[in-house]
Amino acid sequence: MPRGFDRKNVRRAALAVGLAAVLLATAVFSGDDAPSRDDPASYTQHIVQRTIDLYQRDGRQATLEYVNSIDSVDGEWYPFVIENGYTIAHHNPRFVRQDPSERVDSTGYFYGDDLLAASEEGHWVSYVFLNPDTGQEHRKHTWVVLHDGLIFGSGWYEAS
Repeated sequence: MPRGFDRKNVRRAALAVGLAAVLLATAVFSGDDAPSRDDPASYTQHIVQRTIDLYQRDGRQATLEYVNSIDSVDGEWYPFVIENGYTIAHHNPRFVRQDPSERVDSTGYFYGDDLLAASEEGHWVSYVFLNPDTGQEHRKHTWVVLHDGLIFGSGWYEAS
């Protein structure tokens, strides 16, 4: 061990590095530049961009693990990822491996094809969907962006 370092000092240094990593991750994922949840459209776009930023910084595997975890859920907001027409990451395992092009809302609107038509500029897709917080169907607005061959998305529910 280098001079001046004993096991106690090494543990303290490791704890300090770990704490710094947690604080950095918190700053990255809840940054001061995040729009208010009172502006749900902007906040939704922020969630998607934050997920793309994670993908660019930490890579595919880390991003998919994060999106597949409950840690990715932020109130009614959560990211999802689609590749080659299939959902490959979602906090709810029921949606993983689902073909979005087969998704039809209760009004008969085939919204899945619109999800798959995402561009690099992004676009909105609106449809009726069961809000897990209320147990009722509400209009949902989903922002989807094509990045590196993957579709990143998130959405919010209209208050009724």
